[in-house]
Amino acid sequence: MTILGRPVRGGLYTYAGRMTIPNLLSKRSVDDLRQEKDVGISNLTGPMREGRWVTYLQRTHRHLATTTKLVLLAATLAALSLSPAWAQITDNAKPDSYLANNRPGDPRYKTDILVVVAHPDDEVMVTSYLAREIYDNHKRVAVVYQTAGDGGNNDVGPEQAAALGDIRQIEGRRAVGSLGITNVWFLGGRDTPSQNVLTSLERCSHGRCLDELVRIVRITRPSVILTWLPDFTTGENHADHQASGVLATEAFDLAGDPTVLSEQISPATNPDKNSNLTEGLRPWQPEKIYYFYNSTHDIFAGQGPQYSSQEISPSRHVSYGNLAAEVFAYHLTQGGKQVADEIAGNTLGNSAISKIAMEPVRLILGKSLVPSAVTDDVFAGVAPNGVPYQRAPGFAAVKYLQPTLAIGDPWSYYHKFWEAHGLDHLANLVPLEISVHIDGALAIPLVINNPSNTAIDVNVSVKAPEGWKVTPVPPASVAPLSEYYLRVLAVAPATKLPGWQQFVVSAESGNKNIGTLEVRAELSDGWVAPQ
Repeated sequence: MTILGRPVRGGLYTYAGRMTIPNLLSKRSVDDLRQEKDVGISNLTGPMREGRWVTYLQRTHRHLATTTKLVLLAATLAALSLSPAWAQITDNAKPDSYLANNRPGDPRYKTDILVVVAHPDDEVMVTSYLAREIYDNHKRVAVVYQTAGDGGNNDVGPEQAAALGDIRQIEGRRAVGSLGITNVWFLGGRDTPSQNVLTSLERCSHGRCLDELVRIVRITRPSVILTWLPDFTTGENHADHQASGVLATEAFDLAGDPTVLSEQISPATNPDKNSNLTEGLRPWQPEKIYYFYNSTHDIFAGQGPQYSSQEISPSRHVSYGNLAAEVFAYHLTQGGKQVADEIAGNTLGNSAISKIAMEPVRLILGKSLVPSAVTDDVFAGVAPNGVPYQRAPGFAAVKYLQPTLAIGDPWSYYHKFWEAHGLDHLANLVPLEISVHIDGALAIPLVINNPSNTAIDVNVSVKAPEGWKVTPVPPASVAPLSEYYLRVLAVAPATKLPGWQQFVVSAESGNKNIGTLEVRAELSDGWVAPQ
Protein backbone atom coordinates (compact mmCIF):
# COMPACT_ATOMS: atom_id res chain seq x y z
CA MET A 1 0.00 0.00 0.00
CA THR A 2 1.23 3.50 -0.74
CA ILE A 3 0.22 6.52 1.35
CA LEU A 4 1.20 9.98 0.20
CA GLY A 5 3.67 8.46 -2.22
CA ARG A 6 5.41 6.35 0.50
CA PRO A 7 5.25 2.56 0.79
CA VAL A 8 3.68 1.30 4.03
CA ARG A 9 4.00 -2.28 5.28
CA GLY A 10 2.72 -4.13 8.30
CA GLY A 11 -0.59 -5.47 9.57
CA LEU A 12 -3.59 -3.88 11.23
CA TYR A 13 -5.03 -5.37 14.38
CA THR A 14 -7.36 -4.39 17.21
CA TYR A 15 -6.03 -3.95 20.74
CA ALA A 16 -8.19 -2.91 23.70
CA GLY A 17 -10.80 -1.58 21.32
CA ARG A 18 -8.33 0.63 19.41
CA MET A 19 -6.75 0.27 15.98
CA THR A 20 -2.91 0.25 16.15
CA ILE A 21 -0.14 0.04 13.57
CA PRO A 22 2.79 -2.00 14.95
CA ASN A 23 4.96 -1.88 11.90
CA LEU A 24 3.71 1.21 10.20
CA LEU A 25 7.20 2.03 9.02
CA SER A 26 9.34 -0.88 7.87
CA LYS A 27 13.13 -0.70 7.79
CA ARG A 28 12.99 0.23 4.14
CA SER A 29 10.52 3.07 4.64
CA VAL A 30 12.54 4.52 7.57
CA ASP A 31 15.75 4.35 5.49
CA ASP A 32 13.94 6.30 2.80
CA LEU A 33 12.90 8.91 5.35
CA ARG A 34 16.43 9.14 6.75
CA GLN A 35 17.84 9.76 3.33
CA GLU A 36 15.23 12.36 2.49
CA LYS A 37 15.20 14.14 5.89
CA ASP A 38 18.85 13.55 6.83
CA VAL A 39 17.88 12.87 10.45
CA GLY A 40 21.14 11.06 11.15
CA ILE A 41 19.70 8.06 12.94
CA SER A 42 21.98 5.01 13.08
CA ASN A 43 20.82 1.44 13.66
CA LEU A 44 17.08 2.04 13.47
CA THR A 45 16.54 -1.71 13.39
CA GLY A 46 17.70 -2.16 16.99
CA PRO A 47 16.52 -0.42 20.19
CA MET A 48 16.10 3.21 19.36
CA ARG A 49 17.57 5.92 21.46
CA GLU A 50 14.77 7.72 23.20
CA GLY A 51 15.95 11.23 22.72
CA ARG A 52 16.74 11.08 19.04
CA TRP A 53 13.50 9.11 18.32
CA VAL A 54 11.38 11.64 20.19
CA THR A 55 13.07 14.39 18.22
CA TYR A 56 12.27 12.58 15.05
CA LEU A 57 8.67 12.03 16.05
CA GLN A 58 8.26 15.69 16.81
CA ARG A 59 9.56 16.59 13.37
CA THR A 60 7.23 14.13 11.66
CA HIS A 61 4.23 14.28 13.99
CA ARG A 62 1.88 15.95 11.56
CA HIS A 63 2.94 13.76 8.68
CA LEU A 64 2.48 10.53 10.67
CA ALA A 65 -0.89 11.60 12.08
CA THR A 66 -2.17 12.21 8.58
CA THR A 67 -0.63 8.98 7.32
CA THR A 68 -2.17 6.95 10.12
CA LYS A 69 -5.63 8.33 9.45
CA LEU A 70 -5.32 7.54 5.77
CA VAL A 71 -4.15 4.00 6.48
CA LEU A 72 -7.13 3.44 8.75
CA LEU A 73 -9.51 4.84 6.17
CA ALA A 74 -8.02 2.77 3.35
CA ALA A 75 -8.12 -0.41 5.42
CA THR A 76 -11.75 0.16 6.35
CA LEU A 77 -12.75 0.80 2.75
CA ALA A 78 -10.87 -2.30 1.63
CA ALA A 79 -12.67 -4.41 4.20
CA LEU A 80 -16.03 -3.12 3.02
CA SER A 81 -15.40 -3.50 -0.69
CA LEU A 82 -13.13 -6.52 -0.89
CA SER A 83 -14.58 -8.84 1.74
CA PRO A 84 -17.70 -10.66 0.51
CA ALA A 85 -17.76 -12.84 3.60
CA TRP A 86 -17.97 -9.77 5.81
CA ALA A 87 -20.86 -8.42 3.67
CA GLN A 88 -22.83 -11.66 3.97
CA ILE A 89 -22.91 -11.67 7.74
CA THR A 90 -24.39 -8.23 8.09
CA ASP A 91 -27.06 -8.47 10.75
CA ASN A 92 -29.75 -6.65 8.75
CA ALA A 93 -29.18 -8.44 5.38
CA LYS A 94 -32.50 -9.33 3.64
CA PRO A 95 -32.80 -12.97 2.38
CA ASP A 96 -32.68 -13.31 -1.40
CA SER A 97 -36.27 -13.64 -2.65
CA TYR A 98 -35.01 -15.99 -5.39
CA LEU A 99 -34.78 -18.69 -2.71
CA ALA A 100 -38.59 -18.75 -2.64
CA ASN A 101 -38.37 -20.83 -5.82
CA ASN A 102 -37.35 -23.75 -3.57
CA ARG A 103 -40.73 -23.89 -1.83
CA PRO A 104 -42.79 -27.04 -2.54
CA GLY A 105 -45.75 -26.84 -4.90
CA ASP A 106 -48.96 -25.38 -3.51
CA PRO A 107 -50.58 -28.27 -1.57
CA ARG A 108 -54.09 -26.92 -2.20
CA TYR A 109 -53.93 -28.14 -5.80
CA LYS A 110 -52.19 -31.48 -5.36
CA THR A 111 -54.48 -34.20 -6.67
CA ASP A 112 -54.58 -37.97 -6.94
CA ILE A 113 -56.92 -38.16 -9.96
CA LEU A 114 -57.10 -35.63 -12.78
CA VAL A 115 -60.23 -36.03 -14.92
CA VAL A 116 -59.91 -34.56 -18.43
CA VAL A 117 -63.16 -34.40 -20.40
CA ALA A 118 -64.70 -32.42 -23.23
CA HIS A 119 -67.93 -30.90 -21.85
CA PRO A 120 -69.60 -30.16 -18.53
CA ASP A 121 -71.61 -33.38 -17.81
CA ASP A 122 -69.00 -35.72 -19.40
CA GLU A 123 -67.62 -36.41 -15.92
CA VAL A 124 -70.83 -38.39 -15.23
CA MET A 125 -69.25 -41.25 -17.20
CA VAL A 126 -66.96 -41.90 -14.21
CA THR A 127 -68.75 -40.11 -11.36
CA SER A 128 -69.75 -43.26 -9.48
CA TYR A 129 -66.08 -44.26 -9.41
CA LEU A 130 -65.06 -40.75 -8.32
CA ALA A 131 -67.61 -40.88 -5.48
CA ARG A 132 -66.05 -44.15 -4.32
CA GLU A 133 -62.56 -42.68 -4.33
CA ILE A 134 -63.50 -39.34 -2.76
CA TYR A 135 -65.85 -40.49 -0.01
CA ASP A 136 -64.43 -43.86 0.94
CA ASN A 137 -60.79 -43.84 -0.19
CA HIS A 138 -60.16 -40.14 0.55
CA LYS A 139 -58.64 -39.34 -2.81
CA ARG A 140 -58.25 -35.80 -4.13
CA VAL A 141 -59.77 -35.10 -7.55
CA ALA A 142 -59.54 -32.21 -10.01
CA VAL A 143 -61.43 -31.76 -13.29
CA VAL A 144 -60.50 -30.17 -16.62
CA TYR A 145 -63.09 -29.37 -19.29
CA GLN A 146 -61.85 -28.83 -22.84
CA THR A 147 -64.91 -26.76 -23.80
CA ALA A 148 -67.81 -25.02 -22.09
CA GLY A 149 -70.31 -27.11 -24.06
CA ASP A 150 -71.54 -24.13 -26.04
CA GLY A 151 -72.73 -26.34 -28.91
CA GLY A 152 -75.10 -28.51 -26.89
CA ASN A 153 -78.83 -28.45 -26.33
CA ASN A 154 -80.75 -26.61 -23.63
CA ASP A 155 -83.64 -28.38 -21.86
CA VAL A 156 -84.39 -25.40 -19.60
CA GLY A 157 -84.31 -22.04 -21.34
CA PRO A 158 -83.71 -20.23 -24.63
CA GLU A 159 -79.97 -19.64 -24.06
CA GLN A 160 -77.78 -21.08 -26.80
CA ALA A 161 -74.22 -20.84 -28.13
CA ALA A 162 -71.91 -18.72 -25.96
CA ALA A 163 -74.71 -17.97 -23.47
CA LEU A 164 -75.33 -21.69 -23.05
CA GLY A 165 -71.61 -22.22 -22.55
CA ASP A 166 -71.60 -19.70 -19.70
CA ILE A 167 -74.49 -21.53 -18.03
CA ARG A 168 -72.94 -24.96 -18.48
CA GLN A 169 -69.70 -23.81 -16.88
CA ILE A 170 -71.65 -22.98 -13.74
CA GLU A 171 -73.55 -26.27 -13.93
CA GLY A 172 -70.27 -28.14 -14.20
CA ARG A 173 -68.69 -26.38 -11.22
CA ARG A 174 -71.79 -26.95 -9.08
CA ALA A 175 -72.03 -30.59 -10.11
CA VAL A 176 -68.49 -31.60 -9.24
CA GLY A 177 -68.52 -29.20 -6.29
CA SER A 178 -71.26 -31.36 -4.77
CA LEU A 179 -68.62 -34.10 -4.55
CA GLY A 180 -66.20 -31.70 -2.89
CA ILE A 181 -64.21 -31.09 -6.09
CA THR A 182 -63.24 -27.41 -6.10
CA ASN A 183 -60.27 -27.39 -8.48
CA VAL A 184 -61.86 -27.04 -11.92
CA TRP A 185 -60.35 -25.65 -15.12
CA PHE A 186 -61.67 -24.88 -18.62
CA LEU A 187 -59.26 -24.98 -21.57
CA GLY A 188 -61.33 -22.58 -23.68
CA GLY A 189 -61.96 -24.87 -26.64
CA ARG A 190 -65.09 -24.60 -28.79
CA ASP A 191 -67.78 -27.28 -28.79
CA THR A 192 -67.39 -29.01 -32.16
CA PRO A 193 -70.17 -31.39 -33.29
CA SER A 194 -68.17 -33.74 -35.48
CA GLN A 195 -66.73 -37.25 -35.51
CA ASN A 196 -63.33 -36.07 -36.70
CA VAL A 197 -60.92 -35.47 -33.81
CA LEU A 198 -58.76 -33.19 -35.94
CA THR A 199 -61.59 -30.68 -36.38
CA SER A 200 -61.95 -30.43 -32.60
CA LEU A 201 -58.20 -30.03 -32.07
CA GLU A 202 -58.20 -27.26 -34.66
CA ARG A 203 -61.09 -25.46 -32.97
CA CYS A 204 -59.37 -25.79 -29.61
CA SER A 205 -56.16 -24.32 -31.03
CA HIS A 206 -54.33 -27.55 -30.32
CA GLY A 207 -51.05 -26.04 -29.16
CA ARG A 208 -52.71 -23.50 -26.88
CA CYS A 209 -54.94 -26.08 -25.20
CA LEU A 210 -52.01 -28.46 -24.78
CA ASP A 211 -49.89 -25.69 -23.25
CA GLU A 212 -52.61 -25.04 -20.68
CA LEU A 213 -53.19 -28.73 -19.91
CA VAL A 214 -49.48 -29.41 -19.40
CA ARG A 215 -49.46 -26.45 -17.00
CA ILE A 216 -52.43 -27.90 -15.08
CA VAL A 217 -50.74 -31.31 -14.82
CA ARG A 218 -47.65 -29.61 -13.37
CA ILE A 219 -49.82 -27.65 -10.91
CA THR A 220 -51.95 -30.61 -9.76
CA ARG A 221 -49.27 -33.34 -9.94
CA PRO A 222 -51.73 -36.26 -10.37
CA SER A 223 -50.90 -39.93 -9.98
CA VAL A 224 -53.67 -40.98 -12.39
CA ILE A 225 -55.42 -39.34 -15.36
CA LEU A 226 -58.92 -40.44 -16.43
CA THR A 227 -60.10 -39.30 -19.86
CA TRP A 228 -62.07 -40.17 -22.99
CA LEU A 229 -60.76 -42.88 -25.34
CA PRO A 230 -58.63 -41.41 -28.16
CA ASP A 231 -60.07 -43.61 -30.90
CA PHE A 232 -62.64 -43.56 -33.70
CA THR A 233 -65.39 -46.04 -32.91
CA THR A 234 -69.16 -46.41 -32.91
CA GLY A 235 -71.26 -44.77 -30.25
CA GLU A 236 -71.53 -41.04 -29.72
CA ASN A 237 -68.00 -40.74 -31.15
CA HIS A 238 -67.93 -36.99 -30.48
CA ALA A 239 -64.82 -35.26 -31.83
CA ASP A 240 -64.45 -33.27 -28.60
CA HIS A 241 -64.49 -36.47 -26.54
CA GLN A 242 -61.72 -37.89 -28.67
CA ALA A 243 -59.76 -34.63 -28.57
CA SER A 244 -59.82 -34.44 -24.78
CA GLY A 245 -58.33 -37.95 -24.74
CA VAL A 246 -55.64 -36.89 -27.22
CA LEU A 247 -54.76 -33.79 -25.18
CA ALA A 248 -54.68 -35.74 -21.92
CA THR A 249 -52.40 -38.39 -23.43
CA GLU A 250 -50.05 -35.76 -24.83
CA ALA A 251 -49.93 -33.96 -21.48
CA PHE A 252 -49.27 -37.27 -19.71
CA ASP A 253 -46.19 -37.77 -21.88
CA LEU A 254 -44.96 -34.16 -21.95
CA ALA A 255 -45.48 -32.69 -18.47
CA GLY A 256 -42.45 -34.51 -17.10
CA ASP A 257 -40.13 -33.43 -19.91
CA PRO A 258 -38.09 -30.36 -18.84
CA THR A 259 -37.49 -29.42 -22.48
CA VAL A 260 -41.22 -29.05 -23.17
CA LEU A 261 -42.76 -25.64 -22.42
CA SER A 262 -39.68 -24.89 -20.34
CA GLU A 263 -40.87 -21.38 -19.48
CA GLN A 264 -43.39 -23.08 -17.20
CA ILE A 265 -40.68 -24.71 -15.08
CA SER A 266 -38.04 -21.98 -15.05
CA PRO A 267 -37.70 -20.30 -11.61
CA ALA A 268 -39.21 -16.84 -11.29
CA THR A 269 -36.63 -14.05 -11.33
CA ASN A 270 -38.20 -12.06 -8.50
CA PRO A 271 -40.73 -14.21 -6.63
CA ASP A 272 -41.45 -11.36 -4.21
CA LYS A 273 -42.55 -9.01 -7.00
CA ASN A 274 -45.29 -8.84 -9.60
CA SER A 275 -45.07 -9.52 -13.34
CA ASN A 276 -42.70 -12.47 -13.38
CA LEU A 277 -42.50 -13.98 -16.86
CA THR A 278 -41.52 -17.54 -15.95
CA GLU A 279 -43.76 -19.74 -13.84
CA GLY A 280 -41.68 -21.61 -11.26
CA LEU A 281 -43.41 -24.99 -11.71
CA ARG A 282 -41.64 -28.35 -11.69
CA PRO A 283 -41.82 -31.16 -14.28
CA TRP A 284 -44.29 -33.86 -13.32
CA GLN A 285 -44.74 -37.39 -14.64
CA PRO A 286 -48.17 -38.97 -14.00
CA GLU A 287 -48.04 -42.71 -13.41
CA LYS A 288 -51.16 -44.11 -15.09
CA ILE A 289 -53.71 -43.05 -17.68
CA TYR A 290 -57.08 -44.77 -18.17
CA TYR A 291 -59.71 -44.27 -20.85
CA PHE A 292 -63.53 -44.55 -20.82
CA TYR A 293 -66.08 -44.46 -23.61
CA ASN A 294 -69.83 -44.78 -24.35
CA SER A 295 -69.57 -47.41 -27.06
CA THR A 296 -72.60 -49.15 -28.57
CA HIS A 297 -70.93 -52.52 -28.01
CA ASP A 298 -68.58 -53.97 -25.42
CA ILE A 299 -64.98 -53.07 -26.08
CA PHE A 300 -63.90 -53.19 -22.43
CA ALA A 301 -63.60 -56.88 -21.52
CA GLY A 302 -60.10 -57.56 -20.22
CA GLN A 303 -58.94 -54.03 -21.07
CA GLY A 304 -58.94 -52.54 -17.58
CA PRO A 305 -60.64 -52.48 -14.16
CA GLN A 306 -64.41 -52.18 -13.79
CA TYR A 307 -66.33 -50.73 -10.84
CA SER A 308 -69.95 -51.43 -9.94
CA SER A 309 -72.26 -48.48 -9.43
CA GLN A 310 -74.65 -50.62 -7.39
CA GLU A 311 -72.33 -51.07 -4.42
CA ILE A 312 -73.27 -49.14 -1.30
CA SER A 313 -70.90 -46.46 -0.04
CA PRO A 314 -69.94 -47.25 3.58
CA SER A 315 -69.75 -43.56 4.40
CA ARG A 316 -72.78 -42.27 2.48
CA HIS A 317 -75.10 -45.31 2.87
CA VAL A 318 -76.42 -45.11 -0.69
CA SER A 319 -75.17 -46.65 -3.93
CA TYR A 320 -72.36 -45.04 -5.86
CA GLY A 321 -74.73 -44.86 -8.82
CA ASN A 322 -77.18 -42.86 -6.75
CA LEU A 323 -74.39 -40.46 -5.79
CA ALA A 324 -73.49 -40.13 -9.47
CA ALA A 325 -77.12 -39.40 -10.36
CA GLU A 326 -77.21 -36.63 -7.75
CA VAL A 327 -74.24 -35.04 -9.48
CA PHE A 328 -75.86 -35.44 -12.89
CA ALA A 329 -78.98 -33.64 -11.63
CA TYR A 330 -77.01 -30.36 -11.52
CA HIS A 331 -76.72 -30.42 -15.33
CA LEU A 332 -80.26 -29.16 -15.85
CA THR A 333 -79.68 -28.04 -19.44
CA GLN A 334 -78.47 -31.54 -20.33
CA GLY A 335 -81.29 -33.64 -18.89
CA GLY A 336 -80.54 -33.16 -15.23
CA LYS A 337 -84.19 -32.40 -14.40
CA GLN A 338 -85.22 -35.83 -15.66
CA VAL A 339 -82.60 -37.41 -13.43
CA ALA A 340 -83.66 -35.29 -10.46
CA ASP A 341 -87.29 -36.38 -10.95
CA GLU A 342 -86.24 -40.04 -11.03
CA ILE A 343 -84.25 -39.57 -7.81
CA ALA A 344 -87.30 -38.02 -6.16
CA GLY A 345 -89.55 -40.81 -7.44
CA ASN A 346 -87.09 -43.57 -6.62
CA THR A 347 -87.13 -44.67 -10.26
CA LEU A 348 -83.49 -44.19 -11.18
CA GLY A 349 -82.48 -46.16 -14.25
CA ASN A 350 -85.86 -45.97 -15.97
CA SER A 351 -84.62 -43.52 -18.61
CA ALA A 352 -81.68 -43.82 -20.95
CA ILE A 353 -80.13 -40.67 -19.55
CA SER A 354 -80.18 -41.78 -15.91
CA LYS A 355 -78.73 -45.15 -16.89
CA ILE A 356 -75.49 -43.34 -17.72
CA ALA A 357 -75.01 -42.63 -14.02
CA MET A 358 -76.13 -46.08 -12.92
CA GLU A 359 -73.98 -48.18 -15.26
CA PRO A 360 -70.68 -49.66 -14.10
CA VAL A 361 -67.56 -47.63 -14.75
CA ARG A 362 -65.49 -49.59 -17.25
CA LEU A 363 -61.96 -48.43 -17.92
CA ILE A 364 -59.34 -49.19 -20.55
CA LEU A 365 -55.74 -49.02 -19.38
CA GLY A 366 -53.82 -46.67 -21.63
CA LYS A 367 -50.47 -47.13 -19.98
CA SER A 368 -48.90 -47.57 -16.58
CA LEU A 369 -45.37 -46.51 -15.67
CA VAL A 370 -45.52 -48.54 -12.45
CA PRO A 371 -45.94 -52.31 -11.99
CA SER A 372 -49.63 -53.05 -12.50
CA ALA A 373 -51.67 -55.67 -14.33
CA VAL A 374 -54.17 -54.50 -16.94
CA THR A 375 -57.24 -55.17 -14.80
CA ASP A 376 -55.69 -54.23 -11.43
CA ASP A 377 -57.18 -51.45 -9.35
CA VAL A 378 -56.51 -47.95 -10.66
CA PHE A 379 -54.13 -47.19 -7.79
CA ALA A 380 -52.29 -50.52 -7.81
CA GLY A 381 -48.54 -49.90 -7.84
CA VAL A 382 -48.82 -46.12 -7.59
CA ALA A 383 -45.72 -44.58 -5.98
CA PRO A 384 -46.61 -41.97 -3.31
CA ASN A 385 -43.81 -39.61 -4.33
CA GLY A 386 -44.19 -39.96 -8.08
CA VAL A 387 -41.93 -41.53 -10.69
CA PRO A 388 -39.13 -40.23 -12.92
CA TYR A 389 -39.90 -38.94 -16.38
CA GLN A 390 -40.22 -41.62 -19.05
CA ARG A 391 -40.05 -40.58 -22.68
CA ALA A 392 -42.76 -41.80 -25.05
CA PRO A 393 -41.47 -43.92 -27.96
CA GLY A 394 -42.30 -41.36 -30.66
CA PHE A 395 -43.34 -41.77 -34.28
CA ALA A 396 -41.26 -43.31 -37.05
CA ALA A 397 -42.43 -42.66 -40.61
CA VAL A 398 -43.34 -45.70 -42.67
CA LYS A 399 -41.16 -46.24 -45.73
CA TYR A 400 -43.28 -47.70 -48.49
CA LEU A 401 -41.51 -49.88 -51.03
CA GLN A 402 -44.53 -50.45 -53.29
CA PRO A 403 -47.62 -48.38 -54.15
CA THR A 404 -50.13 -48.85 -51.33
CA LEU A 405 -53.75 -48.07 -50.52
CA ALA A 406 -54.31 -46.92 -46.92
CA ILE A 407 -57.11 -45.45 -44.84
CA GLY A 408 -57.09 -41.66 -44.51
CA ASP A 409 -57.69 -39.32 -41.59
CA PRO A 410 -58.82 -39.44 -38.88
CA TRP A 411 -58.09 -43.18 -38.75
CA SER A 412 -54.65 -42.66 -40.25
CA TYR A 413 -53.90 -40.00 -37.64
CA TYR A 414 -54.75 -42.36 -34.81
CA HIS A 415 -52.38 -45.06 -36.02
CA LYS A 416 -49.55 -42.52 -35.93
CA PHE A 417 -50.72 -41.12 -32.59
CA TRP A 418 -50.85 -44.54 -30.91
CA GLU A 419 -47.37 -45.41 -32.13
CA ALA A 420 -45.96 -42.09 -30.94
CA HIS A 421 -47.40 -42.50 -27.45
CA GLY A 422 -46.83 -46.21 -26.87
CA LEU A 423 -50.51 -47.14 -27.23
CA ASP A 424 -50.16 -49.77 -29.95
CA HIS A 425 -52.62 -52.07 -28.17
CA LEU A 426 -55.41 -49.63 -29.02
CA ALA A 427 -54.94 -50.43 -32.71
CA ASN A 428 -56.52 -53.83 -32.05
CA LEU A 429 -59.36 -52.55 -29.86
CA VAL A 430 -61.85 -52.10 -32.71
CA PRO A 431 -61.65 -52.50 -36.50
CA LEU A 432 -62.35 -49.63 -38.89
CA GLU A 433 -65.91 -48.66 -37.98
CA ILE A 434 -68.30 -45.71 -37.91
CA SER A 435 -71.85 -44.77 -36.90
CA VAL A 436 -74.03 -43.34 -39.67
CA HIS A 437 -77.49 -41.85 -39.32
CA ILE A 438 -80.19 -43.42 -41.47
CA ASP A 439 -80.36 -41.59 -44.79
CA GLY A 440 -77.08 -39.92 -43.82
CA ALA A 441 -73.80 -39.60 -45.67
CA LEU A 442 -70.75 -41.80 -45.24
CA ALA A 443 -67.25 -40.86 -46.40
CA ILE A 444 -64.37 -43.33 -46.39
CA PRO A 445 -61.14 -41.31 -46.79
CA LEU A 446 -58.30 -43.01 -48.68
CA VAL A 447 -54.61 -42.36 -49.28
CA ILE A 448 -52.56 -43.81 -52.12
CA ASN A 449 -48.82 -43.80 -51.48
CA ASN A 450 -46.56 -43.92 -54.54
CA PRO A 451 -42.89 -44.36 -53.56
CA SER A 452 -41.79 -45.11 -57.12
CA ASN A 453 -40.02 -42.72 -59.47
CA THR A 454 -42.78 -42.91 -62.06
CA ALA A 455 -46.43 -41.88 -62.05
CA ILE A 456 -49.02 -44.61 -61.59
CA ASP A 457 -52.69 -44.95 -62.59
CA VAL A 458 -55.02 -46.30 -59.90
CA ASN A 459 -58.57 -47.64 -60.06
CA VAL A 460 -60.69 -47.97 -56.92
CA SER A 461 -63.61 -50.38 -56.55
CA VAL A 462 -66.21 -50.58 -53.76
CA LYS A 463 -68.42 -53.43 -52.58
CA ALA A 464 -71.27 -51.93 -50.55
CA PRO A 465 -74.21 -53.43 -48.61
CA GLU A 466 -77.67 -53.46 -50.12
CA GLY A 467 -79.64 -50.23 -49.87
CA TRP A 468 -76.59 -47.94 -49.93
CA LYS A 469 -76.05 -45.53 -52.82
CA VAL A 470 -72.34 -45.33 -53.67
CA THR A 471 -70.80 -42.63 -55.86
CA PRO A 472 -68.27 -44.17 -58.27
CA VAL A 473 -64.66 -43.26 -57.51
CA PRO A 474 -62.93 -41.80 -60.59
CA PRO A 475 -59.53 -43.20 -61.71
CA ALA A 476 -56.52 -41.43 -60.24
CA SER A 477 -53.10 -40.59 -61.63
CA VAL A 478 -50.59 -40.43 -58.79
CA ALA A 479 -47.36 -38.50 -59.28
CA PRO A 480 -44.03 -40.12 -58.39
CA LEU A 481 -42.87 -40.00 -54.75
CA SER A 482 -46.17 -38.59 -53.51
CA GLU A 483 -49.40 -39.20 -51.63
CA TYR A 484 -52.80 -38.88 -53.27
CA TYR A 485 -56.03 -38.26 -51.36
CA LEU A 486 -59.46 -39.49 -52.46
CA ARG A 487 -62.58 -40.94 -50.84
CA VAL A 488 -65.59 -43.18 -51.17
CA LEU A 489 -68.95 -41.40 -50.77
CA ALA A 490 -72.15 -43.26 -49.95
CA VAL A 491 -75.68 -42.47 -48.72
CA ALA A 492 -77.28 -44.74 -46.11
CA PRO A 493 -80.67 -46.38 -46.45
CA ALA A 494 -83.68 -44.47 -45.10
CA THR A 495 -84.51 -47.25 -42.65
CA LYS A 496 -82.42 -48.77 -39.90
CA LEU A 497 -80.96 -52.12 -40.93
CA PRO A 498 -79.75 -54.54 -38.25
CA GLY A 499 -76.15 -55.59 -37.83
CA TRP A 500 -72.96 -54.25 -39.32
CA GLN A 501 -72.97 -52.76 -42.81
CA GLN A 502 -69.77 -54.03 -44.39
CA PHE A 503 -67.82 -52.12 -47.06
CA VAL A 504 -64.84 -53.50 -48.98
CA VAL A 505 -62.63 -51.02 -50.82
CA SER A 506 -59.87 -52.18 -53.19
CA ALA A 507 -57.33 -50.40 -55.37
CA GLU A 508 -55.45 -51.67 -58.42
CA SER A 509 -52.53 -50.29 -60.39
CA GLY A 510 -51.06 -52.01 -63.44
CA ASN A 511 -53.47 -54.95 -62.99
CA LYS A 512 -52.05 -55.49 -59.51
CA ASN A 513 -53.90 -55.10 -56.21
CA ILE A 514 -52.20 -52.44 -54.08
CA GLY A 515 -54.48 -52.72 -51.06
CA THR A 516 -57.89 -53.70 -49.67
CA LEU A 517 -59.70 -52.08 -46.74
CA GLU A 518 -62.74 -53.25 -44.83
CA VAL A 519 -64.90 -50.69 -43.07
CA ARG A 520 -68.04 -51.49 -41.11
CA ALA A 521 -70.87 -49.04 -40.48
CA GLU A 522 -73.61 -49.11 -37.86
CA LEU A 523 -76.88 -47.41 -38.72
CA SER A 524 -78.57 -45.23 -36.09
CA ASP A 525 -81.89 -43.43 -35.88
CA GLY A 526 -80.66 -41.33 -32.94
CA TRP A 527 -78.33 -38.36 -32.82
CA VAL A 528 -75.09 -38.92 -34.74
CA ALA A 529 -72.42 -36.26 -35.10
CA PRO A 530 -71.61 -35.29 -38.67
CA GLN A 531 -68.53 -36.93 -40.05
